Amino acid sequence: MKMPLSQKKGFFAEYYLKLREAGGASCEADIAKLSACGTDDERVAYVDQLPWVRDGDADLQVQREFNGKNATVAAELKERATTAFKQKKWLEAMLLYSRCYVTLPHDKLAERSIALANRSATLYHMQKHSECLVDIRRALELEYPKELVYKLYERQARCYMALKDYPRTINALKKCITATDDSTLPADRRSKLHLDAMTMIKMLENDPRTAKQAAKQQKLKEAKSSTPTLEQAQTLPYEKEFVSDLVRIDQNPQEGRFARAASDVQVGQELLVEHPYVAVLLEKYAQTHCEFCFMRTVVPVSCPGCSDVIYCSEQCQQKAAAKYHKFECGLLPVIWRSGASINNHMALRIIASKPLDYFMQLRASLDEELSLEQLLSLPKDDFRRVAHLERHQKERPPSNFFQYVLMARFLTRCLQAAGYFGSEPKSEQVSAIGGLLLRCLQFIQFNTHEVAELHKYAAEGREKSIFIGGAIYPTLALFNHSCDPGVVRYFRGNTIHINTVRPVEAGLPINENYGPIYTQDKREDRQARLKELYWFECNCDACLENWPLFDDLPRDIIRFRCEAPNNCTAVIEVPPSCNDFMIKCVTCGELTNILKGLKVMQDTEMMTRTAKRLYDTGDYAKALNKFVDLLRIMYEVLAPPFPDFCECQQHLKDCFLNLGNVYNLN
Repeated sequence: MKMPLSQKKGFFAEYYLKLREAGGASCEADIAKLSACGTDDERVAYVDQLPWVRDGDADLQVQREFNGKNATVAAELKERATTAFKQKKWLEAMLLYSRCYVTLPHDKLAERSIALANRSATLYHMQKHSECLVDIRRALELEYPKELVYKLYERQARCYMALKDYPRTINALKKCITATDDSTLPADRRSKLHLDAMTMIKMLENDPRTAKQAAKQQKLKEAKSSTPTLEQAQTLPYEKEFVSDLVRIDQNPQEGRFARAASDVQVGQELLVEHPYVAVLLEKYAQTHCEFCFMRTVVPVSCPGCSDVIYCSEQCQQKAAAKYHKFECGLLPVIWRSGASINNHMALRIIASKPLDYFMQLRASLDEELSLEQLLSLPKDDFRRVAHLERHQKERPPSNFFQYVLMARFLTRCLQAAGYFGSEPKSEQVSAIGGLLLRCLQFIQFNTHEVAELHKYAAEGREKSIFIGGAIYPTLALFNHSCDPGVVRYFRGNTIHINTVRPVEAGLPINENYGPIYTQDKREDRQARLKELYWFECNCDACLENWPLFDDLPRDIIRFRCEAPNNCTAVIEVPPSCNDFMIKCVTCGELTNILKGLKVMQDTEMMTRTAKRLYDTGDYAKALNKFVDLLRIMYEVLAPPFPDFCECQQHLKDCFLNLGNVYNLN
């Protein structure tokens, strides 16, 4: 029997080529007629009625797949994990028990509890006591065998003891003693366990620290503290969204919407903290990171329905299920296998995250013109916050629209298979969502940010930022590009932080970077890349003045700012060997005293060594403050680009990255 096209790896590209071939002689002419369509709804409707497209729909059969849940495979994984455990290969055993747990069907409660209990044992041996407590609590909540429960309480007591939490150690020991009543332990072993536990309880009860800790814990309990207990999975702390008063979003015909400085911005200031409107993790990290918050997790929670993703906590699993995963569950293998990009997946998730009725009610007003003030005042989860982002629909050629319509149709079929439209989909609703998916694909193309994690190779003294997912941040999406950006971005989970890496004067644009940067890429390469990916020509200072690459920056020239009282903005270039302190500006003719600048160059050498030493010892906060001071001092008298300033900026960026997602590989 011939394998259906949708079962093949990368099937969407094959489907597209096959469809073009099926279109035959009329294919190009049919596609060209898309230019006559004025709206996304019209474009989807037009492609829908093309006979050769409809004939190809048989190749886009989509159905949910739950092949990952398999009790037999889970049993094999458990056996391998147990072998590794006996050989004291704790990490290998822990990872195999995790795979066993994720693979077990949801109704296998006892087996799941045993997998969690076994994983807790490996975590205990790895001295991951907090993580061990999380798995013990999870195992106890499931149907863990009664005759073995005493083992979990004994391990729980050992963890609390290691963490020097004496009241909870006593409580766990008492539960252990009670639980032995259900055990099958021989009488002598049970007596010894009782005696050891009672001895430890008496010793701890006489320790003065126990009473102090108990009083503190009671006080927190009475205050109904929301602080997570040791038995709860450590989720990322919630960060309140923040847009600094220093940022003003403006608009003009030349630059579109963009961010500018409302007043002078100093180096190192935080300008924006923003949660994503939508965020999607790469398939590569689906078994190592929380699918909801992107936090790397050691003791994951599995999805009840599929084994395709994991979560860092019950909270994230429940939030994802309530928001979008109820429709993606079982569809992820199809989406990943199709070869659809992360951008395409984001389009589907935007729709899956809101009820059908929400979009049907919003449709009529979606294209109403909104002023900048109205747009910025919309609720954070309002679809219009992203629907009105730049999508260059007027410049798109028909061939581009055709590809996007085909993808929108595929994503619509995915939603149909997931039950998004209910048991009896109405054609007008399916068509409407197809049009919205087409719109999403367009604005996502130009407004996605890569979510990164800093990978540190301590043994090699090397660091590298790794792309783990994609997201849209509606406020940040309004910032324009510069090849000499004024800000750096870093991530905690998938929440983005924006901080300045150089001063920005009041009224000037605050620009971020879309990829190409002047220190690493030549102007023609940057321009070509930006034109290809974002459809604009960059006119930043680095492009207009064709600044050299970092390796080509002259090291035999110092660039001083002209300090004439007439506000001259010229740069005075002086060789380090210059003996004159008063230098005439060739632009305005006034004299500038460069003695201060030369003194700054001497002072910064010592400061740079101190800052680098702090960075190398892992004191990133102090190192960051030093680099901020360095950049501020340099910027007052010296004019970029010059090597010392670039290096200092990079060090500052590295400090910020170390405050975000970090993974130590050694």
